[in-house]
Amino acid sequence: MKTKLFIGLVIMLLPLLTIAQSKNTATEVKDYREVDGKIIIGMVVNGVQADFVLDLAGHNAILPEYVEKFNIDPNQEGDFHYDSFLYKKVPTSKSVSISTISFGNNVFGNSVAAFVLEDEPYLRKLGVAGVVGGALFRNVVLTIDSKRKKITTSVPYRPSYMKLDHRADLSILPGSVVAFSVTIDGEVFSLAFDTWNEGMVTLTSSDYAKIGGSAGNEVALYNGYGQLVKTSNTKVAGKCDFVKNSFPGMVVAENKDLPRSVLGTGILKEGILSIDFQKQKVYFQAFDLAEVKDEVLSGSTVTVEAGKLNPITRDYFLEHIYDYRKDKEFVFKGDKPVVIDFWATWCGPCMRLIPELEKMAEKYKDKVIFLKVNADKEKELCSMFNVVALPTLFFIPVGGKPIIETGAMPEKFEKIIQEQLLK
Repeated sequence: MKTKLFIGLVIMLLPLLTIAQSKNTATEVKDYREVDGKIIIGMVVNGVQADFVLDLAGHNAILPEYVEKFNIDPNQEGDFHYDSFLYKKVPTSKSVSISTISFGNNVFGNSVAAFVLEDEPYLRKLGVAGVVGGALFRNVVLTIDSKRKKITTSVPYRPSYMKLDHRADLSILPGSVVAFSVTIDGEVFSLAFDTWNEGMVTLTSSDYAKIGGSAGNEVALYNGYGQLVKTSNTKVAGKCDFVKNSFPGMVVAENKDLPRSVLGTGILKEGILSIDFQKQKVYFQAFDLAEVKDEVLSGSTVTVEAGKLNPITRDYFLEHIYDYRKDKEFVFKGDKPVVIDFWATWCGPCMRLIPELEKMAEKYKDKVIFLKVNADKEKELCSMFNVVALPTLFFIPVGGKPIIETGAMPEKFEKIIQEQLLK
């Protein structure tokens, strides 16, 4: 009996990310902003919304003042396998562990390592909390459309408008940084994809020496995430080939301080790019090659019935419970008390609790609304409220804030309903 109880508790408390999740296909399309040539995306970190720069040749990192703002334990070291940035010079003071971080529902992580930056005034000028690297996206296909300023995350396939014959192999470098094969005047280079770098191609001195071409104008170079520190020599190459596309008259810059040659966001001005981390494929095509149709599967309309344990989505939560995009403090929108059960099919205690909640829903019909959230599908909600153990229940009184309980304790839950929701 004790062994069974112990196993049940272990299953209940394991972080969501470490559990094998149910097979699903999902597509999310989210807007991004471009500031000073940088891709700015909105993330939810430990329940706090903040903007980050997408740096696929970097690593997760935050400005020092956000350690406290994100309620991060400064003494809990992040589980990195390296002590500093691998592909650029960025001063860091230490690493920390972020409890939950998400970009929509497809991109989610628990106990995610992040560097704490020493001081980067330029990031503050951009109005961001830090940078997010490629490691967080390794379980999705990441598609960037700079023409529409859209980022699509899809599981497990690329968007259908990305042509199958416009693909090539990629390699995954340490730190989940992707590298593409690019041919410049017949010479093949393996270039890390750097979404911080605004140019097209920037080479190390040794790679730069391999190409010919006429001398070009000097271009600006940046040190880590700081501001301009110097300028660089350039060459105008005859032709640059990437996937099935050719770009004549390519400007190639030299950076003597660069650990590895890179392909920058200049490529995103030429077409749509998809990165399939799992299959190690890159897709790239001109904007007008195919009609772009977002294939977001609209969920069925949520109908909430009295006396039932009703499944809801993030959209329903935002509209009827609390819109955390607009209000920093929890403001309950409902006129009846609500019980919300965060659950998953793989969670044994969750499955045992559901019949008990269904009985309560019938017992308190017309007095309390009972809802359930599938934690495997609604990762943004889980990140927003730091739900890392299942089942987690919210008991929300009218005009009040959630009373949060973890575990499967029907008798205790009914007491909360009677004494705090229906008082």
